[in-house]
Amino acid sequence: MENKEDIKYIYKLVSERIKLFRNYRGLTQEQLALKTTFSRGLIGNIESAKTAQTFSLAVLYAFSKGLDIPLEMFVKEDISDYLKEIGLTEKQ
Repeated sequence: MENKEDIKYIYKLVSERIKLFRNYRGLTQEQLALKTTFSRGLIGNIESAKTAQTFSLAVLYAFSKGLDIPLEMFVKEDISDYLKEIGLTEKQ
Protein backbone atom coordinates (compact mmCIF):
# COMPACT_ATOMS: atom_id res chain seq x y z
CA MET A 1 0.00 0.00 0.00
CA GLU A 2 1.50 3.23 -1.10
CA ASN A 3 -1.10 5.94 -0.73
CA LYS A 4 -4.35 7.04 0.83
CA GLU A 5 -6.38 5.61 -2.04
CA ASP A 6 -5.09 2.14 -1.17
CA ILE A 7 -6.12 2.61 2.46
CA LYS A 8 -9.57 3.88 1.43
CA TYR A 9 -9.99 0.83 -0.79
CA ILE A 10 -9.17 -1.52 2.09
CA TYR A 11 -11.63 0.20 4.45
CA LYS A 12 -14.34 0.12 1.77
CA LEU A 13 -13.68 -3.56 1.09
CA VAL A 14 -13.83 -4.42 4.79
CA SER A 15 -17.00 -2.34 5.24
CA GLU A 16 -18.74 -4.17 2.41
CA ARG A 17 -17.64 -7.53 3.76
CA ILE A 18 -18.89 -6.78 7.27
CA LYS A 19 -22.33 -6.03 5.81
CA LEU A 20 -22.20 -9.07 3.51
CA PHE A 21 -21.34 -11.46 6.34
CA ARG A 22 -23.81 -9.83 8.76
CA ASN A 23 -26.59 -10.39 6.22
CA TYR A 24 -25.33 -13.93 5.61
CA ARG A 25 -25.69 -14.63 9.33
CA GLY A 26 -29.19 -13.12 9.26
CA LEU A 27 -28.33 -10.48 11.84
CA THR A 28 -29.58 -6.94 12.13
CA GLN A 29 -27.12 -4.19 13.00
CA GLU A 30 -28.63 -4.18 16.49
CA GLN A 31 -28.05 -7.93 16.93
CA LEU A 32 -24.47 -7.60 15.72
CA ALA A 33 -23.99 -4.71 18.13
CA LEU A 34 -24.90 -7.04 21.00
CA LYS A 35 -22.42 -9.67 19.79
CA THR A 36 -19.58 -7.17 19.42
CA THR A 37 -20.41 -4.63 22.17
CA PHE A 38 -20.28 -1.84 19.56
CA SER A 39 -23.16 0.56 19.05
CA ARG A 40 -25.57 0.07 16.20
CA GLY A 41 -24.57 3.54 15.03
CA LEU A 42 -20.91 2.59 14.78
CA ILE A 43 -21.78 -0.53 12.82
CA GLY A 44 -23.96 1.53 10.49
CA ASN A 45 -21.16 4.03 9.95
CA ILE A 46 -18.63 1.30 9.22
CA GLU A 47 -20.96 -0.55 6.86
CA SER A 48 -21.96 2.55 4.92
CA ALA A 49 -18.34 3.48 4.14
CA LYS A 50 -19.69 6.91 3.22
CA THR A 51 -17.57 8.65 5.80
CA ALA A 52 -13.88 8.32 6.46
CA GLN A 53 -14.67 5.86 9.24
CA THR A 54 -11.53 4.10 10.36
CA PHE A 55 -11.23 1.27 12.83
CA SER A 56 -8.54 -0.80 14.45
CA LEU A 57 -7.53 -4.39 14.01
CA ALA A 58 -9.13 -5.08 17.40
CA VAL A 59 -12.47 -3.86 16.02
CA LEU A 60 -12.09 -6.02 12.93
CA TYR A 61 -11.22 -8.99 15.16
CA ALA A 62 -14.42 -8.41 17.16
CA PHE A 63 -16.45 -8.48 13.93
CA SER A 64 -14.67 -11.68 12.91
CA LYS A 65 -15.58 -13.34 16.21
CA GLY A 66 -19.11 -11.91 16.34
CA LEU A 67 -19.87 -13.12 12.82
CA ASP A 68 -17.88 -16.36 13.12
CA ILE A 69 -15.98 -15.58 9.91
CA PRO A 70 -12.20 -16.03 9.58
CA LEU A 71 -10.43 -12.69 9.97
CA GLU A 72 -8.61 -12.92 6.67
CA MET A 73 -11.91 -13.08 4.76
CA PHE A 74 -12.50 -9.41 5.54
CA VAL A 75 -9.26 -8.23 3.92
CA LYS A 76 -8.23 -10.88 1.41
CA GLU A 77 -8.59 -9.64 -2.16
CA ASP A 78 -10.16 -12.76 -3.68
CA ILE A 79 -12.52 -14.70 -1.45
CA SER A 80 -14.59 -16.28 -4.22
CA ASP A 81 -13.67 -19.83 -3.17
CA TYR A 82 -14.70 -19.16 0.43
CA LEU A 83 -17.96 -17.55 -0.69
CA LYS A 84 -18.78 -20.56 -2.88
CA GLU A 85 -18.05 -22.80 0.09
CA ILE A 86 -20.65 -21.00 2.20
CA GLY A 87 -23.11 -20.46 -0.66
CA LEU A 88 -22.67 -16.72 -1.18
CA THR A 89 -21.61 -14.30 -3.86
CA GLU A 90 -19.85 -10.99 -3.26
CA LYS A 91 -22.90 -9.10 -4.56
CA GLN A 92 -25.42 -10.43 -2.02
